[in-house]
Parts: sequence; C-alpha cells; structure tokens
Amino acid sequence: MDTLTEALQLLIEQPPHDEAEAATLSHLVELVATAVPLPDLRDLAPAIRQLFPEPTYLVGCGSAHIWLHRAAASQRLAIIR
Repeated sequence: MDTLTEALQLLIEQPPHDEAEAATLSHLVELVATAVPLPDLRDLAPAIRQLFPEPTYLVGCGSAHIWLHRAAASQRLAIIR
C-alpha cells in the first residue's frame, strides 16, 4: 500500500458497548477521515491513544497499521490501515 496516495481505512470490528464509546468511535471515524495519509502510521497513534486512553483501551501500532482493543476483551475493537 502506498500510504502517501491512498486514504486510510478504518474497520470497526465490534459494536460499541455504550453511548460514550459510540461517540468516541465517531470521533475516531472523523480523525481517520481527515488525517493526511502518512508514510508511517505510528505518527497517528498518539492522537488515537488520547481518544482511547489506558487502562480501558490498548492501542498498538506498526508502520502500516494501528489496532485498538478494549483492555478487558480479547477481540480487536478496530484496525486502521
């Protein structure tokens, strides 16, 4: 994937637990939609960690993806590529 020219893709894999999480996921959708494609997605991770802070959420990243988990769940909540 050429992240310099392609838009970021967000896949939300689990339904929100409550209205607050639904609102935060909506903010994530906006953040991803307005983010400038970056050559390394690790640069976007701090903004996502602000939206989904520890200890409730875990945010991990590599140069080509960012994943999001609820700390108490084994399944991924979302992934950004």
